[in-house]
Amino acid sequence: MQVGVGFSSTNNPRLDGRAASEIAVQQSGRPVLTLLLTTDNYDQEDVLTAVKEVVGESKLVGACVPGIIANLNLHERGVCVCAISGEGIEVVTHLEKGISHSSYKKGEKAGEALLEKAGESPGTVLVFPDGSAANISGLLRGFYNVMGPAFEYIGGGSGSNLSFEPTYQFTDEDISTDALAIAVIKGINFRMSLGHGWKPVGEPLAVTKAKGRRVYELDGVPALDRYSALIGLRDKNDEEAFSYYSMKYPLGLPAAGGEFIVRDPLKAEGDKSILFVTEVPQNTIATIMHAEVDDLVGAAEEVAQKVLELPVAPKVLMIFDCVSRYLIMQSAFSRELKAIATKIKTPVPIIGALSFGEISSISGIPLFYNKTIVAAAGW
Repeated sequence: MQVGVGFSSTNNPRLDGRAASEIAVQQSGRPVLTLLLTTDNYDQEDVLTAVKEVVGESKLVGACVPGIIANLNLHERGVCVCAISGEGIEVVTHLEKGISHSSYKKGEKAGEALLEKAGESPGTVLVFPDGSAANISGLLRGFYNVMGPAFEYIGGGSGSNLSFEPTYQFTDEDISTDALAIAVIKGINFRMSLGHGWKPVGEPLAVTKAKGRRVYELDGVPALDRYSALIGLRDKNDEEAFSYYSMKYPLGLPAAGGEFIVRDPLKAEGDKSILFVTEVPQNTIATIMHAEVDDLVGAAEEVAQKVLELPVAPKVLMIFDCVSRYLIMQSAFSRELKAIATKIKTPVPIIGALSFGEISSISGIPLFYNKTIVAAAGW
């Protein structure tokens, strides 16, 4: 397997798409798989067209993301291409549109389309859903219901920025918003790891009324009232204050092994409910979570340590790192990237994204995470 990673940032969509692709293909040779990440300041169709002119018949999957990690350098603007070649590598792709409507059924439909193309033999699925879609967790459940345990899953939610502008997902066949871009890869081994560094603080809460992404009541009282009291938010009508505090104090849902899955509050609604990035089940127990920068950096270092414990030198490293971690750490985010770098013993091409939610099947089934770093090393 040969892998190349190219990056370009001139703000010209065709120039950057072509330049990033050419750099990657010079290292990989004619690619079987092309992974494309862009930021939101481009005409995405122009970027895709330019990339396809270089990579030819290669299968392609990717998305527009808030930031790009190219060889452990963070870029808020640009185009990044990872080209992978090698005998015995097989790839199929699919773009499922309109995923915010009947998410579970859309997940099933996407799974059926992939199995028809790829067959049921084991492989790894790269998953890029629109991060602002209605119910990513439901989408993944529908997808897994069809695909089953023969596959591993990794990916991240796409997004343009925190202003909730439309974002794009694409494959070699098409480009769309409100879509799921997916690829099944066979012939490459992957080792995966994830972590977040968030810790529970304060007393447990009962989610007493919730539907999908909206939580209406915590401990039997309006969700916004209870949540605000616990985190010390005085003015519940101050949207800016809510955004600041909710980023620092997400909810944690207990998971296997004493771990927590983090759920990000997104918006306080006028009826005192809280809209979350993805669904929070009714009748579950939750707790307020908090983390210091050292906790976040330590988690990233541990993820890198685990994912790089391989029998051979890795040929590629993929990273999906929640955009909210970057927004919290700001300039200290470089510490996280440096911590990852300390665990890399031999040079390896690296492509990654700041993501709107992260996807991994390290628990056995694909789950949607928030405020988490997910990594996969391939060989």
